[in-house]
Amino acid sequence: MNDKMISIGGQAVTVKLAMKMEDSLQAFAVRAACFVGEQDIPYSEEFDGHDFGATHILACLGEEPVGTVRLRWFKSFAMPERLAVMQRFRGHGIGELLIERCRQLAESRGAGTLYTQALPQDVKYWEKHGWRRLDAADTGKGPKRLVAMVRPVDPSKPLPHADAPEQVGLRNEPQVDTSGLPVGGDRR
Repeated sequence: MNDKMISIGGQAVTVKLAMKMEDSLQAFAVRAACFVGEQDIPYSEEFDGHDFGATHILACLGEEPVGTVRLRWFKSFAMPERLAVMQRFRGHGIGELLIERCRQLAESRGAGTLYTQALPQDVKYWEKHGWRRLDAADTGKGPKRLVAMVRPVDPSKPLPHADAPEQVGLRNEPQVDTSGLPVGGDRR
């Protein structure tokens, strides 16, 4: 899968798909600690209906969950979201391992492009790892403004110029489905 190995304190970091309920609960616990606990994101914004249709990827140090990312699937692209690494484990490349696993999964399913949404302060991180900004007419305003980012699944194939697809909404206001429940969007 991934040639890059990371160890912390002599213990290997492993990356796996959340295949069991316990794995999913561990991924949700990491997200809750990072977003609800650290960033004061309301629970109702962090967890949404997309969690049940997405692929969750978990990074563990031994048996301890230390990072996660949610990967949503669209017709022609995949969208990594909710990238979270526990604070004490940041700076070791765990986020990069998680995004690489997203890339590998997207490639195995025939997707040619990865899209994500990032907070302005996180854009340099994504750019450092081969992502580029997309121009979008409506990027929102204020602290929750999002920047659309794109990257080819196969780095040897450059992307043509593209705008954010309609499915990647860049709105500051919460979207609601027909039942009135909020949907979509990453706030990081």
